[in-house]
Amino acid sequence: MRTIHRLLTTLTALLLGLGLVVATGPAASAEQVERQISINGKEPKPNKFLIKGKIAPSTGERVNAVIETKLCKQDKDCGAKWKKLRGIETNAKGRYSERVPGLKKGIKRVYYRVSTRENEKFLAAVSPEIYIYRIF
Repeated sequence: MRTIHRLLTTLTALLLGLGLVVATGPAASAEQVERQISINGKEPKPNKFLIKGKIAPSTGERVNAVIETKLCKQDKDCGAKWKKLRGIETNAKGRYSERVPGLKKGIKRVYYRVSTRENEKFLAAVSPEIYIYRIF
């Protein structure tokens, strides 16, 4: 009777030990990495605006991102909500370049930022915001 009890106890301890190893193994390998998004505005020609930047770390594959915009009728940050302008895709090195619309009539500032969604490997990320403003 004692040998059966010892055998069952040893077997149970072994299975629990294996269960703990299996439970902690995938959780450690599924750790997500933070992304860094840079953004820079250019005006190569009058009234033609480009947003350029890089999403790091690059994985050697294209990354889907979203350009978001906020229109303000004031000279300062107006507290308007961010709206999706369009989706973009980076190259294999993580770089992107996209033409964006400038100021419309009655608008003093237009803010832009780039964001990515969360996936298995990376956390969601948002770039710093940049803006175009009307001088006159």
